Amino acid sequence: MKELTDRVAVITGGGSERGIGRATGTLLAEQGMKLVLADIDGAALATTVQDLRSRGAEAIGVETDVSDYTSVKQLAATAYEHYGEVNVALFNAGVGGGGSFFDDDMEAWHRVIGVNLLGVLHGIKAFVPRMIESGAPGHVLATSSGAGAHGVMYTGASYATTKQAVCTLMECLYGQLRDQGSQIRTTVVCPPLTRSNLAGAPAAMDFVAQGLEASGIPTVLVEPEDVAAFTLEAIREETFWVHPTHEQDERITQGALKSQIDWQDEIVRARADAIIRRSAPDPYLWGQA
Repeated sequence: MKELTDRVAVITGGGSERGIGRATGTLLAEQGMKLVLADIDGAALATTVQDLRSRGAEAIGVETDVSDYTSVKQLAATAYEHYGEVNVALFNAGVGGGGSFFDDDMEAWHRVIGVNLLGVLHGIKAFVPRMIESGAPGHVLATSSGAGAHGVMYTGASYATTKQAVCTLMECLYGQLRDQGSQIRTTVVCPPLTRSNLAGAPAAMDFVAQGLEASGIPTVLVEPEDVAAFTLEAIREETFWVHPTHEQDERITQGALKSQIDWQDEIVRARADAIIRRSAPDPYLWGQA
């Protein structure tokens, strides 16, 4: 989708001050898009919308619990009532989580599955049929993570499981839209480790990075604005997978991600090789153990 001016973007998880959703919304607004931002944190959402409007953006906020299908359907109804169309939908809301297998606690699993996986499914079901019905080109994106896409971060089981499932969900959506001859394009966003609020506060991500480095994983923290830049290019170029290439790294993040990109490529190859050889998953399991 080359022309974004006056088109409408919906972004879940769009209210957090240092979030990928807000950064992407800001960048899309700079391209002339109208915004519908959704977040469960109403106060943060209101602040973000007010800030964007003060910069000249056309934006509304809709307090939304993405784990609740009724809430997401209301988000869609509000977006269409206000703007009459939706051209880009980014299902970005997400939470972190470990997820133990060795206790009776299911609440943490349900929370992570509800937001990270069902939040994307709810978004697809609430928006995509209406986007198809419009007959106009559109783009649907979902935020995954290297935790599930590039090998498996086994120490964060619930998070990695849902993020891998998001990839599969979007691959299936791609196939079904392709078979329909639809003009709706799909993208999976796999951000590098980002200085966001995912771990509670941006500063906490420094400790996550230190833990990963200590376990031998090349780790560089990027800013939400960097991820927004990668995402915008995917919308314009209709790229399915968003994880930085070396060329993008040089241009957007000044080559900071070179070692991390090389490591991720090796992990992906190791995963494929283990499946082909029917071997144990040791070569592509990673974490902070």
